[in-house]
Amino acid sequence: MKAAKETVKPALLLAPHRLLENNILVQTLLIRKGDASLQYDVGDMGGSLGNLFPEWPREMLKLFREFGREALDEVKREIKQRHTKQKGGIQYDHFFRQAMLRHYHQLLEKAKPFTGVAKWYHTKQLNGNRHYSTAPCRFSTYRPRLQFEVKKDEAGALQLLNQVELNGAVYPLTDFLRTHYLLESGNEYFLLSYRDYQTLEWLAAENPAQYASRPEELASQVLARLEQDYTVNRNNLFGQQEVAVKPVNRVFFSELNNTFLMLTPQWLYDGFVIEGPWHEQVDIVQNGVAYAIRRDKTHEKEFLELLESLHANFSKQINGYYYLSFADAQKKQWFLKAYHQLLTSNIELLGMDMLKHFRYSTHQVETLVKVTQEEDTRVTLKMEIRFGKEKVELGSLQKMLLAGQRAVMLKDGSLGVLGEEWLRQYAPLVKHGKVQGDQLTVSKWMALGETEAGAEASPIPSMKKEWWQRWQQWQQSDDLVYTVPAQVQAQLRPYQQKGYEWMRLLAEAGAGGCLADDMGLGKTLQAICFLASRVEQFPQGRHIIVCPSSLIYNWQQELEKFAPGIRTLVYHGANRKSAQVDDPEVQVLITSYGTLRADSGTIQAFSYETAIVDESHNIKNPSAQITQAVSALQVTVCVALSGTPVVNNTFDLYAQLNVVLPGMFGSREFFKREYADAIDRFGDEDKIRALRQLTAPFILRRTKEQVATELPEKTESVLWCEMGGLQRELYEQIRDQIKSSLFLDIKQQGLAKSKLAVIQGILKLRQVCNSPMLLPQEERTGAGSVKTDVLMDELKQILPAHKALVFSQFSSMLDLLAEECKRQGIKYYHFDGQTPPAKRAEMVNAFQEEGNDTHLFLISLKAGNAGLTLTAADYVFLFDPWWNTAVQQQAIDRTHRIGQTRNVFAYKMICKDTIEEKIVRLQEKKKQLAEDLVGADEGFVKMLNEEDIAYLFG
Repeated sequence: MKAAKETVKPALLLAPHRLLENNILVQTLLIRKGDASLQYDVGDMGGSLGNLFPEWPREMLKLFREFGREALDEVKREIKQRHTKQKGGIQYDHFFRQAMLRHYHQLLEKAKPFTGVAKWYHTKQLNGNRHYSTAPCRFSTYRPRLQFEVKKDEAGALQLLNQVELNGAVYPLTDFLRTHYLLESGNEYFLLSYRDYQTLEWLAAENPAQYASRPEELASQVLARLEQDYTVNRNNLFGQQEVAVKPVNRVFFSELNNTFLMLTPQWLYDGFVIEGPWHEQVDIVQNGVAYAIRRDKTHEKEFLELLESLHANFSKQINGYYYLSFADAQKKQWFLKAYHQLLTSNIELLGMDMLKHFRYSTHQVETLVKVTQEEDTRVTLKMEIRFGKEKVELGSLQKMLLAGQRAVMLKDGSLGVLGEEWLRQYAPLVKHGKVQGDQLTVSKWMALGETEAGAEASPIPSMKKEWWQRWQQWQQSDDLVYTVPAQVQAQLRPYQQKGYEWMRLLAEAGAGGCLADDMGLGKTLQAICFLASRVEQFPQGRHIIVCPSSLIYNWQQELEKFAPGIRTLVYHGANRKSAQVDDPEVQVLITSYGTLRADSGTIQAFSYETAIVDESHNIKNPSAQITQAVSALQVTVCVALSGTPVVNNTFDLYAQLNVVLPGMFGSREFFKREYADAIDRFGDEDKIRALRQLTAPFILRRTKEQVATELPEKTESVLWCEMGGLQRELYEQIRDQIKSSLFLDIKQQGLAKSKLAVIQGILKLRQVCNSPMLLPQEERTGAGSVKTDVLMDELKQILPAHKALVFSQFSSMLDLLAEECKRQGIKYYHFDGQTPPAKRAEMVNAFQEEGNDTHLFLISLKAGNAGLTLTAADYVFLFDPWWNTAVQQQAIDRTHRIGQTRNVFAYKMICKDTIEEKIVRLQEKKKQLAEDLVGADEGFVKMLNEEDIAYLFG
């Protein structure tokens, strides 16, 4: 009988599923094949590897032995030691798992070039059960790359599809069997990068499917992060913010192959950098928000023609950039001439400090500053900047700094480098100043914004040494800098004393400021102390307070209480007479924003030593008539008061600071470009630091947590209301009507022209949530209001043991609540925007009186969200939420302020599963600004994109 013939072939066995089971990923495999049999012998990747694979090079043998048990045991010991040393408190199992995954990925990356040398088999799970088959496989040399796509399913839900790009083709990730970072398809393996593996793990934990019906959250929570590293095809399922502005031209200088100088034309469209061939639209995603940049073909073409005129070679170059050899660039000083021609053409120049071929100057920058003229709030400086013997032209330097450059091109072709210290000390001066030859005119208050170290460190030597000493004392010591005027009848808290001294110090320097303490910390009292000191200093002078009409009599009462010796006049109301303003006996004129706007000629005819602008966020819009009226006042020193100086964005600061520090922050266009856009749109940390440094001396903000730790606890919670029956049916009916007509308007007219319809639609649904009785009579189906029922139940539980405030944005809702209170025998006070200020003050005083038996106050949110002190109450009900959380917080702070001795309970009343709940969710997404430096209703609505609107009406 003939003996059976057997063949033995060595191979490698890959077992991905065992990677974290027994940490053995690769083993040796002997395949014994007889006439009628097939046997697999599995072994360790150890010392016998050379006998099995004698043809392998030594480097490959050494590498694959690292997959063996002995090598892995050593790796495990090292991991255990690292875990013992680390102090993060990470559990060992998790630490070990991640370390092994990282180790094996590094091994596979090293082994990948050699995988084609060996014969490979793998164990593969059969039909989802625990049985495995052994079959041949191979490793691909192609590197898979992740990309993503968003689509809608048949039900309209958003889906995030994970995709793999291989050799130019794109496949769904579901076409592969994934084990950690190994992808398998058709017995072929692909190795993901470790970053791609971590991304997929993060996605699995984040579960994008939870945002299937919430596009704005999908964009902000998932897509924004993915788009930092990956291609994401949004398929136009998310709205875009259109940018259609005239671009800023600039040139980016770089070097190619250490041989050529390259000039790349770029255009800044409202902060977005665009380059390359012209296309009508460029789509950009920034921080999860999609922008459509509309390019200006005519403007871009004119710029390219200008660049091509610089050198004869450029018109023949069609690659989207221009280039010259270093020799040609230096011939006849071409580079120097072109550089200055671009500067004089107001072209921004970037990349100069990155060029290596053009040598740096050996000279350090020298700066001489001399005050040549002081006039009121302005200082003119003769400023000389030199590198060696060469003087830098001030106008060119200003343009270069505004373009973000940090080096100056000198006449010999070298670069003069401006160091960090020079940039910190002088760059803000040059940027903010007005240049005429070698003269630079700046606000003298720049000295305060530039340094807190003292006069010697300031480049503007315009402050007296004694003042700087007091300024340092105020910053570093608790010793009194100024005493409170004797006529002030109040004991100030330490932080209030500091606030008063701060205003005194700024006034002595001729500057104003913005006192931005939290609501309830006594800004009014601090301002009265300052005002009293100014009256004492200028007894024959005039002083003015401008505030919302609701606070006029509050100011009069506070002045009578704390500084009864000051003679005041309330100039407001239908019976006011212009002759009253001319009364020489009046020391402080108190008027409203509306009255100032209406009687600007009368009030502006006089000059004032001091102006207090209360609730100054009312003048945040530089174009508004009231802002212009306040700015036109002839005032020596102006102080703004506001607990919320930033409502919508950084630009809110501009008008307020420009009133108290005229001219310091340049034109509105300069401030917007230099600070507001860079901070709000791009979160530029350098610009945040620069603006904070510049404004820090002039904005004083203390929070309750910092200075009023004795205040009792404040509890804020949501009072959920479940609509039922006719009110729910009415809500859904109106919502569907609005939704169908609104999105037809958006489709036909665009989102920008449909914003008014959006506001009206939101308003109507909020009215239904409050009460169907707010709708026109023909649209009502029943009069039931779940919120009214819930509120009455709550009031019955807390009255008369407590006092309560109820705020609503709708005065007609307050009327309905007043009627219900009458029916239920609940006594109340009630005011809104139509209530005369004197009557408001009378009700507030009565409510505050101990023993008063009226324990409920119905107040309009807009009319009563600022300036009032209602510490007699310890319960607050916000009947209808709105975008602006700051306004709501101010309402709550009517009672949670200095003088409150009891815990305060605040409730937002929200109808479940309605637009109100969705407004709250969007609030959490859209508010991110004021904390960085120190929202108005329409401002928030302007921020809404089409996905937000679909979410609100969904």
